[in-house]
Amino acid sequence: MIRPRSRRLSVLALLASTTLALAHHRQTPPVLPLTSGGDTALPRMPAAGRTTLALAIANGADTAIQTLKPYKTPTLVTPITASGDNRNPAVSSTGRVVAYDTDADPLGLGLPGRQIVVAKNGLLVAGPNDATGTSENPTVDLAGQRVAFESTGDLANTGNPGIRQVFLQQPTGGVSQVSTGSGVSKNAALSASRGWIAFESTSDADTGVDTGIEQIWFGSVNGIPAVPLTHGLAPSTNPSFSAEGNILTFQSRADLADTQADMGVPQIFIYDTKTKTHAQLTFHPAGCTDSGVTKVNRDWRVAFVCAGQPYFYMLREDVLYAVDAPDGTTSRILPELGKHFVVLSTTSDLLAGSGTTPGRRIYLVNLYKREALAVPSTPAVWFPFRGIKPL
Repeated sequence: MIRPRSRRLSVLALLASTTLALAHHRQTPPVLPLTSGGDTALPRMPAAGRTTLALAIANGADTAIQTLKPYKTPTLVTPITASGDNRNPAVSSTGRVVAYDTDADPLGLGLPGRQIVVAKNGLLVAGPNDATGTSENPTVDLAGQRVAFESTGDLANTGNPGIRQVFLQQPTGGVSQVSTGSGVSKNAALSASRGWIAFESTSDADTGVDTGIEQIWFGSVNGIPAVPLTHGLAPSTNPSFSAEGNILTFQSRADLADTQADMGVPQIFIYDTKTKTHAQLTFHPAGCTDSGVTKVNRDWRVAFVCAGQPYFYMLREDVLYAVDAPDGTTSRILPELGKHFVVLSTTSDLLAGSGTTPGRRIYLVNLYKREALAVPSTPAVWFPFRGIKPL
């Protein structure tokens, strides 16, 4: 077992009393700070489960990967690795498996550049050996048995000539190349359940040539080849699944519901994997980015940021909600940690109630006690038809 060096990190030791049971929304405070300083971004991949959050935290000249369980013991931070430049943590539904990319060579393999490392119950395991040192951006499935990532290496012996492609490591350890063509493919997402994989790629599906325009591709880890979901004249990027795999959310500058033309700013879209239908959820003049989605009872909450402010849209309810984060700028909101909670990375000082902080801090927001406000909005536009019935 590799033991990271002990060092005081910036995650806040808050609410030390064991008399406060944080597992319940009635006993959790309206705002729970999870970091106390620095400038911390939320990871690209939302937590697949509802128990554990993985963060990359500045640690002097290094960046450490840590996990914490906000509803169980928020004072307990579990260090995964502390030495080196560690990025892009992705955590399994149970919280027991964390994949990330690093330049630190914690296993002493002598490999160059950036490599994928997987922590399983605290034990570090090497990902695919990448002689090019370009493996980054992992995502994991339900139990962390499969890991998708990107690299410019020829890791599946396909003859890849140094183009960034998406690869999948199976539970057996075998690696396959999921993306094709001469375009750049990256930002893979795995659904926790149902075996779906999505990513963005600039490859043309028929000719393989690089179009220079990212499209969302969708396929299966069980052999169904990925194909483009979008065909817009502007980029579609940053896919993310709900844990049960029913909803895929992403952002696009293309007018996917109509002309496919460039809208100038990105908006948030979803794809229903059951009915094979799409919906455009936002129509903000400044655009919206970085969406995530989770199942909430019989509905789905899709969270995103528009003009530095956090929002979420309830799909079946057809209502847009604004999360109260005054004064500062929010860079990311994650909806995945339970139906009563969202997690923000923001410069808004939520603990003080007003003002800003020097850098982005991470907060757990209890929507039961700090209600989100329903705001006027254009209803979602579904195409080719409405795939999910309203409530």
